[in-house]
Amino acid sequence: MKLQNGIIAATCAIMGLGFAAEAQEADLPANHSEFSNDHVNITVSIQSNIYTYHVKNSASSGIVAFEVAQHAAYNFEAPENWQIDSSGETFRAWTEIAANGIAPGQTGQFSMRVSSRGAVLGRAAARVNLESGQTAEVADVWAPAAEPKSYVALVAGGLLLIVLAHAAFIIAKDRRARRPSATV
Repeated sequence: MKLQNGIIAATCAIMGLGFAAEAQEADLPANHSEFSNDHVNITVSIQSNIYTYHVKNSASSGIVAFEVAQHAAYNFEAPENWQIDSSGETFRAWTEIAANGIAPGQTGQFSMRVSSRGAVLGRAAARVNLESGQTAEVADVWAPAAEPKSYVALVAGGLLLIVLAHAAFIIAKDRRARRPSATV
């Protein structure tokens, strides 16, 4: 029994080392993506219908505002003591007290829940305002976007095609049934 437990423990230890090495070299999961510039690193994760933005400050000045496009979203969250404005097509959060900002080297988290009312995965610019007065923009960050109108046309066209194919099949079947059989 001791030998069996020893073998199991050794196997787990070896496998654990292999998994740890794999985790360090592995890319981000499919539901995560990273975007950055000289001032900020933004990792976006999408879990069900919740978009979460991990905003890491790479600048020498604190981040005091964050904004990204939104569509059909609700339940907005920002770091403690930050204000939120979600009116219109932008999720904007800010703090008026610099000490509540995201300090250099630190990370803040912002999130929003997106309804299924015509929102799809899109891309938009994300902006952060620094305590120094600078604005840093990161292009093409994952964000909820309005479903393109072409989707509706595509579905309607597909349905029309199915109806026409079905009608053609019925007509062809009916003609074959009416055709007189050849007698010998």
